[in-house]
Amino acid sequence: MHGHLKIEILEGKNLPDMEGWVSKLVDKSDVTDPFVDVRLGKAKLVKTSVILNDLNPKWNESYRIDVCHFADHLIFEIRDKDHAYSEFIGSVDIETTSLLNGDQLDGWFDIKKKSGKKKGQLKLKVSFITRQQLEKTYDVPCYYPMHSNCRVTLYQDAHVPPNMPVFENMHIPPGESYYPQSCWKDLYYSLMNAKEMICITGWAVWDKLQLFRGAELGIDRRTLGEILLDKAREGVKVYIMVWSEKTSNEFKKQGVMGTHDMDTYFYFKQAENVTCVIAPRELGDVKELTDALQNQFSSGAYTHHQKSVICDADPCVPGSQRRLIAFVGGLDLTGGRYDTPNHELYKTLLDEHNGDFRNSNAKVVSANQGPREPWHDIHSKVEGTIAYDVFENFWERWQQQGLDEGEMIHVRDTSVDICSPLDMDPQKSWNVQFFRSITSDSAKFDEERVEQHMNSKKGRQVDSSIAQAYIQIIRNAENFIFVENQYFLGSAYSWLQNDDTNCHHTIPVEIAQKVVDKILAGQRFTAYIMIPMFPEGDPASMPIQEILFWQTRTIEMMYKRVGDALQATGNTTHPTDWLLFLCPGKREAAGGHLDRLEPPSEPMAERFRETLRFPIYVHSKMIIVDDAYILVGSANINQRSMAGTRDTEMAVGCWQPAYPDNHPYGDVHMFRMSLWAAHFQTTIQEFVHPGSNECVHKVKEMAWHNWQQYIGPDGSTTPGKILFYPLDVQQDGSIKTWPDYPEFPDFPPGSKIMGQVSSMIPQKVTT
Repeated sequence: MHGHLKIEILEGKNLPDMEGWVSKLVDKSDVTDPFVDVRLGKAKLVKTSVILNDLNPKWNESYRIDVCHFADHLIFEIRDKDHAYSEFIGSVDIETTSLLNGDQLDGWFDIKKKSGKKKGQLKLKVSFITRQQLEKTYDVPCYYPMHSNCRVTLYQDAHVPPNMPVFENMHIPPGESYYPQSCWKDLYYSLMNAKEMICITGWAVWDKLQLFRGAELGIDRRTLGEILLDKAREGVKVYIMVWSEKTSNEFKKQGVMGTHDMDTYFYFKQAENVTCVIAPRELGDVKELTDALQNQFSSGAYTHHQKSVICDADPCVPGSQRRLIAFVGGLDLTGGRYDTPNHELYKTLLDEHNGDFRNSNAKVVSANQGPREPWHDIHSKVEGTIAYDVFENFWERWQQQGLDEGEMIHVRDTSVDICSPLDMDPQKSWNVQFFRSITSDSAKFDEERVEQHMNSKKGRQVDSSIAQAYIQIIRNAENFIFVENQYFLGSAYSWLQNDDTNCHHTIPVEIAQKVVDKILAGQRFTAYIMIPMFPEGDPASMPIQEILFWQTRTIEMMYKRVGDALQATGNTTHPTDWLLFLCPGKREAAGGHLDRLEPPSEPMAERFRETLRFPIYVHSKMIIVDDAYILVGSANINQRSMAGTRDTEMAVGCWQPAYPDNHPYGDVHMFRMSLWAAHFQTTIQEFVHPGSNECVHKVKEMAWHNWQQYIGPDGSTTPGKILFYPLDVQQDGSIKTWPDYPEFPDFPPGSKIMGQVSSMIPQKVTT
């Protein structure tokens, strides 16, 4: 079943009373508290609200669900919610073959026990629309509409120094020029230009952050906090909303995650014209003990992960009013994020990274010994009417979680015109759409748009449009996709093992199915997926090992599907010609800069100083499709980010209508070429067409050579920064580790590449 399901769960009747005589002693009116769980095969799709004390409940809930599943049955389980658990009442079992011909099922269905005994009825409407019947469009039907006549600036890393040779000789269309802009420099000038308002949200916001470093430090030596206080003194209204990290508080300001939330809150607490909110990720409505327990878990395990800066700017057209601009992406305004495409390990420790050292993968390493943890990220700036949607998200969050700290001025009460025209060449203009992962616990939604576009879970409205956008654009892809993401795990219902894991979003299986469809059609296609060597942290620790285990299950499933398709068609190409997992790492040459540092005083630091190699951390959350469309944001490819009910996220999907799929050589293409130029430290003609055999073979050749240099003898250096992900993919699609490397080099024993599952950690944390 590949397409989407439309499900309406309307009402039930004649349900049995599941409450025992003990509960009747307390309350004679206490009867069944029914809800409905919907599963497609092993995948969990829907959970309705609980209707208290009702044997004839009315839900009237509707859902639109993207599916990519092999399943014989669509099952509606009716359950009774008790305080600590739920009790099975019965189920409605619909064979999926009855949906494949396009008919709508509509009416009352008997609820039955496994014995066949009837336990009431359930009124449903169910229909299925195949992928082939869906319109091929970049316009995603969701809470926020697509906007035209916008401008988008794309950024790689926090800073790109001028005159980097690797960007000078890219193969870009004749007559075009492209050099990547510097994100934090552009952000700085945008903040300085604000006259009315500045709105900032992030997983972490650090008031002591230095935006300029090295040769550019003289531009402005003030910290982010000092800049914002000075803007507030000018009369600009500043609003800051950061995630309230559960392990930090007024007395213990430094929490486990190091987000600086309490430091930042108290820094701005007494400032005039600055309002700072620390917002927990928690349930907005707690009625029962189970809700209270879930609330404790959610506020500790889940995060507000959105990252945006919104401010007003000078008009583009003389005589127009001021306008809005917004920054959206993966970069938090906090420590350890400043980096360039050079991703230095040691050279910048006493200079650009003095006072801003981070190495969460090897915490025993000190700032004066190194290495630092290189940080690769993707960000964007959007201008035009799309910036208002980014503002509206901030406003909706503030109305739900910020009012205790004070009211927020709305943009309509300022001199800003959200429709202020841009001085755009029509051939360069962008269409842009804003997407989210968030629930009504954390934002005050517009009810009319909720009814049109949102699903619900347990009675809470859920915006999961980021996942919806990923699925739609993957289905649109014709030649290639290029993914950069901090995590890559999902589609557990299709794993070869552990398929009951609660990680059911469909993005990995959608990518695998796209590749399979292309193989079966005899057409070329490549999916390039770049992830970090391992998630941030000690790779031998239980949480990281478990995430790696889920990631391995995901990769294993995808390659098995590709291998099966190749065998079925007699195609002798290798699975990695179609699906290629990569990771970045760097091995440097020795030099005089090392003599300036303290000698290593700890065995791990000594080992790194000997090998001069370290993984480059991928914090990006981006997908490029056919060099025509790009989605950039804060969402990882895992259940936490995609479900909508766990971490809150945001993203923008962007494309230029003047550059159609058959001639996609606009700014998305040039940005992807600049990314690859930095990653491979070269640019070649084959990079122009990533879907071709010639390109994927060159990428594999370079990535394999870089891996051999990465693990080579002392003195080896990596000419590029992209390595084969260290899994050995067989012709049939099965995977194993390479000889001599079951674990990540240089890291503690137990740093298994394939990971291992833990019985100690709740799956919702690691998925």
